[in-house]
Amino acid sequence: MARLRLLGSFVASYLFEGGAVWLYLNREAVSWYVYAAITAHVFSGLSFILFTAPKPWALPGMGFYYPRIAALFTLFMPLIGLFGISMTLLAARVFMQSHGLAEEYKEKAYEGSGLDVDLPTDITGFLYDEVDVHPIADILSGDDMEMKRGAVNLLRRIGSAEAVSLLRKSLSDESAEVRFYAHTALTRLEEDYADAVDKARFRAEKYDSAQAHAELASTYRNYARSGLPEVNMQVRTMAFACEHWRKAVEKDQENKDYLMRLAESYVESKSFSESLHIYRETMKDPELELESRLGICRTFFEMGNFIALFQEVEQLRAQPELKSADPFKTLIYNFWMENTLSGAEGNEADFSGVEHEL
Repeated sequence: MARLRLLGSFVASYLFEGGAVWLYLNREAVSWYVYAAITAHVFSGLSFILFTAPKPWALPGMGFYYPRIAALFTLFMPLIGLFGISMTLLAARVFMQSHGLAEEYKEKAYEGSGLDVDLPTDITGFLYDEVDVHPIADILSGDDMEMKRGAVNLLRRIGSAEAVSLLRKSLSDESAEVRFYAHTALTRLEEDYADAVDKARFRAEKYDSAQAHAELASTYRNYARSGLPEVNMQVRTMAFACEHWRKAVEKDQENKDYLMRLAESYVESKSFSESLHIYRETMKDPELELESRLGICRTFFEMGNFIALFQEVEQLRAQPELKSADPFKTLIYNFWMENTLSGAEGNEADFSGVEHEL
């Protein structure tokens, strides 16, 4: 769409410019032809503004900056400027080639092609595999602008908390170009999340269903965990997530997944008493017992209440071995059962002394 708009701008500009040239060449026939030629020339430059995006963040490059540059050349260099910028952009498109990661991700990250690709969440491992001996830290601290731009584009597409952290570090890069790319990537991420929240909020207000509220809560939670918002905004966003998970649970009380996601959101928003209440209630359900006990352990760990954590793990150890179809939950369960308790018996007296002091 951006290319079609830019092409339409050039067609309109050439028509206006051609009309201006004809009117100027025939100015002796009618006196007002000169003024008509000037007007046509002005419209030749304005066509690049009228046919393209009104704001720079809407679509950089092809959608905003190129047309504005073409408008300036066309307006201040009659006929020659329009032809020159046309040849320049055409030559740049044909002969200039990107290298490295930039070639693969430039279209997706900056021109909004909408190509849906599966990208890994482990950005460090992915980049080690993709660029072999050039890890991400070397790319962002090196001198190859194409590689650094490609790395920033890739981080923007991933959008995880780790990616956001690396983009924030790139804001202090010594290269102004890298700082610009990083700032643009972070801005686009903010806009993507804002757009996702607006759409999810619209569906929640329109349908007022459990699924719509759960989608909005999940969007709020992902934004809060992305590392983009500041601390105060992160707290507020997590509060919104808890609110809509709660509405989803109220509208679909049979959905156990909504209830467990609400408990997780309570932990992440530091509403520990609410999360403990949910986990202790769901612990009575055999299907949720393992996840609930692990949630209680996580809650005590986040609270910093290691005495209660120790006691909870002791109770977990006294229970028959719990099973889960989720390998991640099984891994966490084995961690608490093995690693945490490996030295607990030998240090029980010291731990009791700490409890007494507290």
